[in-house]
Amino acid sequence: MKTIHEPVRATPLCHEADLCVVGGSCTGVFAAVRAARLGLSVALIEQNTVLGGMAVAAQVNDWHSISDTSGQRQIIGGLTLEVIDRLRRRGVVEEISPVHRSQFRFNSAELAVELDDLVRTHRIRVFLAARCVAATRENNRVTTAIIEDRSGRRAIGARYFIDASGDGNLLRHAGFAAWKPDALQPVNLQAIVAGNSTADGPVPWNDFQDQLAAHDYPAANGRPWHFPVPGSTGLTNLFGARLNGVDASDADDHTAALLEARRLHRAYLDMVRAHPAGLKPVVVAWAQALGVRQTWHARCHHRLTGDEILRGQTFDDAIAQGTYPVDIHSSDGTILRYLDGREEVVPKNAPTFWRRWQPEGAPVPACYHVPYRSLLPLEAENLIVAGRLLDADREAFGGVRVMVNMNQTGEAAGVAAALAHRAGHPFSAVPAAALRATLNAGGSLLLPAAHPPSQTKE
Repeated sequence: MKTIHEPVRATPLCHEADLCVVGGSCTGVFAAVRAARLGLSVALIEQNTVLGGMAVAAQVNDWHSISDTSGQRQIIGGLTLEVIDRLRRRGVVEEISPVHRSQFRFNSAELAVELDDLVRTHRIRVFLAARCVAATRENNRVTTAIIEDRSGRRAIGARYFIDASGDGNLLRHAGFAAWKPDALQPVNLQAIVAGNSTADGPVPWNDFQDQLAAHDYPAANGRPWHFPVPGSTGLTNLFGARLNGVDASDADDHTAALLEARRLHRAYLDMVRAHPAGLKPVVVAWAQALGVRQTWHARCHHRLTGDEILRGQTFDDAIAQGTYPVDIHSSDGTILRYLDGREEVVPKNAPTFWRRWQPEGAPVPACYHVPYRSLLPLEAENLIVAGRLLDADREAFGGVRVMVNMNQTGEAAGVAAALAHRAGHPFSAVPAAALRATLNAGGSLLLPAAHPPSQTKE
């Protein structure tokens, strides 16, 4: 590849804060808010024009169970529950019962406004439509995050930094170690669709799945799925087919995936329109971002493993917990391995079936746990990661990657930043007990570090 040499340039320092958070997903916003509540001045950088990341820009309006495996004890609280309560008061969240995997579906556009309100009331300086394109570093400390936005190229200085960008935009530009698995989980694109009802009422779109191949809709991409948009009348959030083999951190792959995803939506809706039921669905809004499950991971002091989460391994420095199953996507379909020993197999184009990966009567952990060490990049002193950048192997990441879990890593990173700032310590020196206690004092529901009791299924 040919290269060019740009002239050396001076970059203006436009803002300084105690903490700079790169990435304005719910993970990043929650990190910023928890730090601000503990007295830090915070800058927040987001590449999209709205806050909320996958939950808003990508229209992934589905949050999973916040309870333990018994379904009787709530284990996720904090800002996840605060935001759900805000949406509940506006009548724009659907609460699913009984809970299988999902527990809440919400209106993504309304969530964006609630996040705006959170950062405004906490006096967080927000940089929207701004991408972290470089960093400066002295020894093992990041000194500035360099962004490009509508005002040009600018630098933001801080004493501490959190990378919640998903792709490691600050981590990698600062030169800290990152890795990417050979096989990435797939991407997909969402669309808001109108016209999914006839005069006789809604028609279940699943009736049309067998006709995909006849409408230039490759069977290898599997089937789309859809949910109503809470608080609306007659609108559907259509989740597009999963696209495998896409590295969404690569610009060319990202562009090709967006184009192909929109083509597949059109093909699917044309198939629905041709059905005798008489539906006339039409896209009224595209998601502002591609739905991305996985790209880069930081190399951290601990790589979480699938064995650790499936047996409910506890850690003295646990900062998040959850029960979403180990969810492994492949070109053949999806396998979901639950903590209670069941396994759900969802083939690309065949009926779902169940089997067991653990024998009946085997002990069932109450939940799994994510250690603080899995957020601490090797060598970095004043940089921590949150969200899907955490260090986890393929199996573990398939379970912990969902938003109700990643939201907690953001809160932990924000609290850790406040504790580190208060003591003048690197992130690695933050005492685990103090971190966990401060998280729980702020509304988190972390279980005691000692092994929680297991439930045995009959």
